[in-house]
Amino acid sequence: MTIPAYGTPKPYCLTLLVLCGIAACDAPDSAPPLIVQRDSAGIQIIEAMRPLWGDSTLWSLDPEPILDLAVSGSGPAHEFFRVRGLKQRPDGSLVLANRASQEIRRYSPDGEFLGALGRPGGGPGEFSNLQRIELVADTVFALDYDGRAAVVGPDMELVRTFTLPHNVDDIHSLGDGTMLGESTVLTGLEEVANQLIRPPTALVRFDLDGAWIDSLGVRPGRESYMFSYEDNAGTGSALFAKEAQMAAQGSRVFYGSSDLMQVEELSLAGDIARILRIPDYPLGLTDGQVAAERASRLDVDLPPGMTLPPWLRRTVEALPAPVTRPAYANMLVDPSGAVWLELYRGGSEQDRPQEWLILDADGTWLGTVEVPDRFGVTDITMDAVLGVWRDELNVEHPQVLRLRRDGA
Repeated sequence: MTIPAYGTPKPYCLTLLVLCGIAACDAPDSAPPLIVQRDSAGIQIIEAMRPLWGDSTLWSLDPEPILDLAVSGSGPAHEFFRVRGLKQRPDGSLVLANRASQEIRRYSPDGEFLGALGRPGGGPGEFSNLQRIELVADTVFALDYDGRAAVVGPDMELVRTFTLPHNVDDIHSLGDGTMLGESTVLTGLEEVANQLIRPPTALVRFDLDGAWIDSLGVRPGRESYMFSYEDNAGTGSALFAKEAQMAAQGSRVFYGSSDLMQVEELSLAGDIARILRIPDYPLGLTDGQVAAERASRLDVDLPPGMTLPPWLRRTVEALPAPVTRPAYANMLVDPSGAVWLELYRGGSEQDRPQEWLILDADGTWLGTVEVPDRFGVTDITMDAVLGVWRDELNVEHPQVLRLRRDGA
């Protein structure tokens, strides 16, 4: 019997195999880690180094709405103008503020009109300039321009009213049965003229009857330009103005100045507990981008024969040129604790897609979700995004869009 002969590997072949094996075992991953965590003075800092989804988008919105309140019924109750705060209650019904009629309206999950409260005026259940609504379970808290707040029950009945300081311009429900108000601090600006200002925002906590509890501190607010000429004086928006954004989810409070792609999570004592950050996120502006933004301020449709007032042209031309753009223009937190940041677009950039960058609850940078053009997001649930879409005639359509997560 003949035994088959197998060649013996040469020494250099063995060496090559060993080296290849070592390289395969020890080769480092070429991609950076998703997040890097560290502590600094008791603050947890989470830096997201790259998007989990890469160049893809695993979450998406269906282009056709699940519900459009402008077409789910007819008559004045389904006509909208200057809508604020479309939100979903625990029973699936929807509430919104229609500022044109100074009403808070309620609709069924199918879009049937269920009732309203409010009208123009200064008495109980009336509003002069309805600004915001917030939900505490199935109860609506409505904030008027002058600081008057109305509490509206599940069936659109007026429960009570109270008054907050007149410069509280937004409210957020907290998980412990209290509310957080954003209050702009304007003291010390009386003599400021022809320069950028950024009045601070005080974060004030109060109970559900409007009684002051404590403060979470003072932080940078909205950037603007204060001007004064012989023929006019006032305050206008800066070029690529940075504006603070706030959100709350349960007892978690989130604040961002929008100077960086960064969000601070605050305790109810006002201390910073966590910082979520994307380091080196590109926010630089070119001279051309600044020039286009300035020109867009002067490109105003005017009636025949009219021209821009000289003071307005002087103000726009005097606006300082920023070096960086705001990181985001809005912030919301969904029920999972994920932070949604609307990427900033200037007035000259409205032809760019509207995108929201998402940081997961643990600080992981997931990626971005594109939102339909002319759609302003007001609330996010686990399976839907609520907001107001404006058609080509600028007619407002409060809508609910289906949110698909993980490509489902």
